[in-house]
Amino acid sequence: MSTTDENPTPEDAVQVPDILHSTLVRAAPEAVFALLSSGSGWDKWFTDGSTFDPAEGSPVHLVWRGWTDDGSDVTDDGVVMECVPNERFALTWGTPPSLVTFTTAEHPDGTWLTVVETGLPQTAAGLARFGQCATGWGEALTLVRCYAEHGIRLST
Repeated sequence: MSTTDENPTPEDAVQVPDILHSTLVRAAPEAVFALLSSGSGWDKWFTDGSTFDPAEGSPVHLVWRGWTDDGSDVTDDGVVMECVPNERFALTWGTPPSLVTFTTAEHPDGTWLTVVETGLPQTAAGLARFGQCATGWGEALTLVRCYAEHGIRLST
């Protein structure tokens, strides 16, 4: 019995849920959206040298310098799938690609920010990726909040 993430056998298929996190960011929706919708925005709070533009079809290249225990860089690639200024931004990433969608909504105290990741493989490998990404997106929203609210980039 052999499987890949792209073609799981019925015996290997597992239920991998979508990931959903939301938080209140005490900053204007425009400021929050700017941090999410470009490589230079991500570099302010999370990555180091990422490149992508807030335009549908734009290639996404994410870079985390010195991310591993031995100091190696980690990279990932994808595509911008949707960009509705100050409302919704979606990109793909990972292998096989999953879809990450950020939505921003005006709130009396700032911006309600939600991230949803869908399309993870329905396999044991997909379940492992779910665990990493579910905790990672929770951490990422904290990083966005710290930068948007206080101008502080926390090390990860």
